[in-house]
Amino acid sequence: MRKERKMKQTNRRGSLKSAALVAGAGVVAGCATGSRRKASKSPWVDLQVNGRIGISFTDSELTPEGVLKVVEALRDGGTDAFLATIVTCPDDMALHALRTIRAAMKKYPECQKRILGFHMEGPFVSNVTGYSGAHSKQWTRDCDIKVYERWQDASDGMIRIVTICGDRKGAEDFTRKVTAAGTVISLGHTTTWRTEDLNRLAKAGAKTCTHLGNALPNELPRHHNMIWTALANPNYMPMFISDGFHLPKEMLHCYVRIAPLDRLVTVSDCSYPGGLPPGTYKKNGRISVLEADGFLRSPKTNSLAGSSCLMKQCVETLMSPEVGLSYSDCLKIARENPLRLIGMEGWTA
Repeated sequence: MRKERKMKQTNRRGSLKSAALVAGAGVVAGCATGSRRKASKSPWVDLQVNGRIGISFTDSELTPEGVLKVVEALRDGGTDAFLATIVTCPDDMALHALRTIRAAMKKYPECQKRILGFHMEGPFVSNVTGYSGAHSKQWTRDCDIKVYERWQDASDGMIRIVTICGDRKGAEDFTRKVTAAGTVISLGHTTTWRTEDLNRLAKAGAKTCTHLGNALPNELPRHHNMIWTALANPNYMPMFISDGFHLPKEMLHCYVRIAPLDRLVTVSDCSYPGGLPPGTYKKNGRISVLEADGFLRSPKTNSLAGSSCLMKQCVETLMSPEVGLSYSDCLKIARENPLRLIGMEGWTA
């Protein structure tokens, strides 16, 4: 499936269809969930938010006013609190994003109330095609504790999660030092998969995996791969995206039955085109296509490009008959577990 015209996606009924570029008027109203029940309350905590309504957190032109708009859009869409996520980019852009978001938190009480900190998804991730996903390969690099320290300075010590490739040079030592500083290390966009390697990194402090089941090649060894070893490893609390596009419901059904619910965390991976009309969008030299049903993709890498959905839709997917979780189950994996993972158990707005 190397050609864009053959790219597949999961629709509301779990079937497959070809992804076509759709451009038109009107805002994408929802995402593929298929739930007959609705998550009527919205106490959801999202550990992976890249942006919303045309505003990306990874942007050299980000302003405090733009941050406020994203916060208000997330709040109105049912997200109680979240981690602002900065993806692989040049160092100066990451520092600008951190400083700008902190400025917004100091200026606007609503931002201070709902932004719990930062998730740095890169640049210490894999540059191998399939594992790199939609990340810009030219900005990926080996783990560097000095970069992390600059992030901490710019964020006033609010870096909550750093996603790394476990096979990057210095990954184990970096994990040990970052964990000692109070930040969670997550394995994602990673070629690491062997149980002995996961255990070694867990001993150094790694606790979770970023969007497990995604940022992987289309073809994997059927028995020996990151999905199985991470789900089976009691040292990890895997994060995964349940928007109805990133993972089929059959797979979500397996996730929530293989691992105990107190080990699972769902996230949205919400990105800047979410909340906009269907169409083609460009930011920082990267193109994203938002289709009419909410499917968001990168035509350059022939991969998903984040999500247009919010946590409310992710929860509705988990509560669908095909997955079968209850509202109380979702409270665990969409609020209690995320807060516990980042050391903020019991937090309330």
